[in-house]
Amino acid sequence: MADAPLNPEENRRYARAEDLHPAHWERLSARDPVEAARAAGAQWDGGAFLLSILGRQLEVVPAERLVRFAGEPGRPVGYQRALVAVAYLAGALEAPVRGEWVRFRDLPGGDAFFRGPHALPTPRLEAAFGPDPAGLREAARGAGGRPVAGADAAAELPALPRVPVRVLVWAATDEFPASATLLTDARAHLHLALDVLWALANVTVSDLVRRAGRGGAP
Repeated sequence: MADAPLNPEENRRYARAEDLHPAHWERLSARDPVEAARAAGAQWDGGAFLLSILGRQLEVVPAERLVRFAGEPGRPVGYQRALVAVAYLAGALEAPVRGEWVRFRDLPGGDAFFRGPHALPTPRLEAAFGPDPAGLREAARGAGGRPVAGADAAAELPALPRVPVRVLVWAATDEFPASATLLTDARAHLHLALDVLWALANVTVSDLVRRAGRGGAP
């Protein structure tokens, strides 16, 4: 169906970091790396960026167009995680987190974008944590996050240094099915385009679901 949410993990054309379009690398290479690192809250060692995504360190090497897990050179990096890393380094602004949580659809342009094939992957959260909301807290800790107040279970995750994500899950009741919501900082759109924010939401959910033992892309 045309209105069904896309599952990027099923698209084999865009599965690996190596599948990233050259335009993303060109945009990053056109930016002063010291400025990019400062704006993004990352580190630049003269040849590579070190960037934290969901509690894991990535090395981004523009000269080689390479994205890898720091200390785990043999572990593959998925396309969406690589896209988020490179696009964020290329476009992040030196604007601190505002501290105001909003739905992704409340971001400028978000109501039109985050629907249909680009709907947020909340059904995966509902399936994984609706029967066991407490499992969300443990999965979030494994991704560098922390439990917070809200819903039947809620957690705040350091998705990116300037783009946190908050996850809320309500368990099913006799009257209502399980439900979930994703929130982010009100300034998230200053650092990432909406399609890359969608990728970040997918990576966040995939990490949580994988840590709960239900699979997910790297």
